Amino acid sequence: MSQSHHHPVNTDSYYIPDAIWDRGRNVLGAMFLLGWGAALAGYGQNHDQFFQSYLVAFFFAFSIAIGATLFTMIQHLTGSAWSVPVRRIMENIMMSLPVLGLLFIPVALGLHSLYEWSHPEFVAKEVMELKKGVYTNFLNPKMFYIRAVAYFLIWSFWAWKLYSNSKSQDTTKALGPTFANEKWSAPGMLLFFLSGSLASFDWVMSLNPHWYSTMFGVYCLAGGAWGFFALLTFIFLRFRANGIMVNSVTTEHYHDLGKWMFALTVFWAYIAFSQYMLIWYANMPEETIFFKMRRTGSWEAMSGVLLFGHFIFTFLLLLARNSKRTLNVLRFATLWILAMHYTDVYWLVMPNFHKAGIAFSWVDLATLSAVMSTVGLAFWMRLRKAPLAPIGDPRFKKGLEFQNV
Repeated sequence: MSQSHHHPVNTDSYYIPDAIWDRGRNVLGAMFLLGWGAALAGYGQNHDQFFQSYLVAFFFAFSIAIGATLFTMIQHLTGSAWSVPVRRIMENIMMSLPVLGLLFIPVALGLHSLYEWSHPEFVAKEVMELKKGVYTNFLNPKMFYIRAVAYFLIWSFWAWKLYSNSKSQDTTKALGPTFANEKWSAPGMLLFFLSGSLASFDWVMSLNPHWYSTMFGVYCLAGGAWGFFALLTFIFLRFRANGIMVNSVTTEHYHDLGKWMFALTVFWAYIAFSQYMLIWYANMPEETIFFKMRRTGSWEAMSGVLLFGHFIFTFLLLLARNSKRTLNVLRFATLWILAMHYTDVYWLVMPNFHKAGIAFSWVDLATLSAVMSTVGLAFWMRLRKAPLAPIGDPRFKKGLEFQNV
């Protein structure tokens, strides 16, 4: 029995038509100018607010890029065929890491504004010798900068290696790059998991230098991976609406992307609950402070929004098989997930500064627009450099014919 009724003749061109590309560039360019203009105005008005809002926007974008890299490596390690048609866009999101290295500069410049431990008088007040050791050896401005540079060098190199190997296959159709990427992905998974966790400790957990949680890194990476799948699915739905890759990415692929969003909804909730339960059970003041701050004033309402919006609502929305195969449901889910992921990052960062309750500012939107349009513009420019799918990958044809069982 032929499967021709499932797969119309694949007439997809793996390039973005000029008119659409120009329009995308113009929209992102306008967002870039407006976003940075507003962000600079925000900096002029209130330095501290700018750095706080910027950190939320930066970490939101960063977590998605790390999620993209981890999942690109997972695809190489598992040799999965279903994901090959969508993998090039994964790689393009992963290639935001070098851009994020530049976008980290305002965080580095806002060190004294954001991190208590960067002030010598704070360190001097620490009574316990053990705690003092942490600041002399680990949490100090010099080490903070050195680690940040090291992270971005490793991440950018690794991302570039995976991306250029994949791209070299487009014309040669050789098997070499496939094996090379498998070899790079095994140590890469470990390296990215550890460095991604450390970066989460450095940039977000250390906002409250007395609080610690061994699960915090996994929590941040789980949220980032969730946001990444939402962004990936959203990009393909936009492509589809504009007649791009319509035959290459079928309902079957969307079904699998939906499964990943669903699985990561559950995984994030599992990690969040585990962190909460261990802290609640041990009941040690230096650990419980995290949840105490987030149950003060209007932060308690946001904690509730995360419980219901981030987990319960998304879980029910994507639970049924049919909802993962209905593109309108998925379209809503992607936007919802991205909004919830941003809320989660906001909830991790802001209670450290606004202890009484939520204090939204227009600068939050300005910095988010600035960061996302910069990453988006770089992403959009890169789409021109290679086909939109890894057409030379030996598993590409199998990926196109993928069927959910």
